[in-house]
Amino acid sequence: MTHSTAINSTITKQQQATSVSPLEQSGSNKNEMLKSFKAGKLRKNAKKKIADLLSIATCITLKTQSMGMDDCYRYNEPRLIDVAEFWAWYDAEYSGLEIYLYVKDGLLVNARFSDCPYHFSDDVVLTFDAVEEKTAPVEVEDKEPVSLRDLSQVTFETPETLVIKKIDIVWSESNHFEGGEVLTLAQYDEKSTCEALEIGRGQGYAKTKLTVHSDRGVETTFRHDIDADYPTLTFDLATRGIKAVAVATKPQTTYVHVIEALAQGYISPLNHDQKHPEPIDPTPTNSRNVVSLGDYQERIEAKRDRLEARAEKATAESTRYYLASKERASHIPFGQPILVGHHSEGRARRDADRIFNDMGKSVAASNKAGELESRAASIGTGGIASDDPDAIQKLKVKLTSLETSQDTMKAVNNVIRSKHMSDADKIEYMMKTHRFSECAAKKMLEPDHVGRVGFASYQLQNNNATIRSTRERIKDLEALHNQTPLDVQGEVEGLAWTLFEEEGRVKFSFDDKPSESVRALIKSYGFKWSRYSGAWVRKITPNAIASAELLAKALADK
Repeated sequence: MTHSTAINSTITKQQQATSVSPLEQSGSNKNEMLKSFKAGKLRKNAKKKIADLLSIATCITLKTQSMGMDDCYRYNEPRLIDVAEFWAWYDAEYSGLEIYLYVKDGLLVNARFSDCPYHFSDDVVLTFDAVEEKTAPVEVEDKEPVSLRDLSQVTFETPETLVIKKIDIVWSESNHFEGGEVLTLAQYDEKSTCEALEIGRGQGYAKTKLTVHSDRGVETTFRHDIDADYPTLTFDLATRGIKAVAVATKPQTTYVHVIEALAQGYISPLNHDQKHPEPIDPTPTNSRNVVSLGDYQERIEAKRDRLEARAEKATAESTRYYLASKERASHIPFGQPILVGHHSEGRARRDADRIFNDMGKSVAASNKAGELESRAASIGTGGIASDDPDAIQKLKVKLTSLETSQDTMKAVNNVIRSKHMSDADKIEYMMKTHRFSECAAKKMLEPDHVGRVGFASYQLQNNNATIRSTRERIKDLEALHNQTPLDVQGEVEGLAWTLFEEEGRVKFSFDDKPSESVRALIKSYGFKWSRYSGAWVRKITPNAIASAELLAKALADK
């Protein structure tokens, strides 16, 4: 199979048959893709990655096996297939499909698609060849800089002044202009200058038809031939005895500009440039929020990286056990029984046990990798953490949203239950005042299974309970974050211990490994050993601080 056979079905525009695909012609693109894959298993439902593999494959080979009269499988002659045949085979064998990637020297060399995890599988093998990148020498032609004519070369006697309000582009041969474009005089001159520098002098010109709107409402349509001799509309009109000037415009202030100015602290942007005084941070410099909590985002990213690294290690271990099991099984003919009493009986039984055990270890490692990947994906998605320095601000934003929802539900219920408004008026009110869609507004008027319309009472009660709990949590966290961090030292059973706070955790560290009874006491207060910190740790929460103080007292009294 040639390169074009392997790739043609994925190419939408083909000018002629070639021996290589467009991706292979760009060596850097293909090599970057080959480097992006890692050795191991690939998910069978990762169709985007499979399509990428097909787009850079050198050839696609189908390898099948057939059972002979002796009940043994033998390989058939390999056959080259195209991408369409591959996808047909992929759909037919999807249920038991296994995909393995093989990398050498950092580059993907082949990918094997097997219809089952056993030695008698039918396989499709994709092979890849790296492209040698060659850099052709670029010859740079020395050109003299283009000098453009300007107004200093024009003498006005009794010039006619034309105040230009705007310029409409009818059509243009220049790539700097688009038909229907509306420009000011300065914008047009800037673009035409760029075009004049590209064209130069004596190399033709870019014809541009435009309509000039004056401040008196007069519209004049003519053509401007842009080159180095007539680089701008201002110069072109000057050669005709017309002095072009732009209309004086007042600065326009939009709603967006006002919002941005208010966000920057301006008190009244439309009237004066005074700003609000800088707020004084009430947080003490030695508070827990400043000293103990650290960089929350960096902390969860580091935890995610650790879990992903462990998942990759487990995946590699699963692949290693699987390949070892398959390799050992490939030496045993399919259906070959254990010959009882034969000299090979012991070895056959040991091989069978190893095949079974390795496959079990592969499955266990694969399950572990899946669990670790799930844990890594859930990092940072569990709501607002107490050890986040911005937790109070985030909770206040959440509280504002809850209170707005409560007010909205009350207002909508008052309107829906009103006897003085028609359904059409109620729908219009919800759409215009509360930004409901028409479908959502109509649904609010439909009774539920017990005949209630609008928002049910339990929705308001639940939301109100969430508001109260959020307020309580804000109060607790404000007290927690503004406290002085714990810093206690002591001794137990001849070992010195230290209680301190760091990176959002309250920690107990010992000079040496404590006894079993001390470890049991520490665990009873909810602390766990962290090999990354080298200490017994617990996430900073109000309960954790209280437990740490009680544990410190218990260790001191022990």
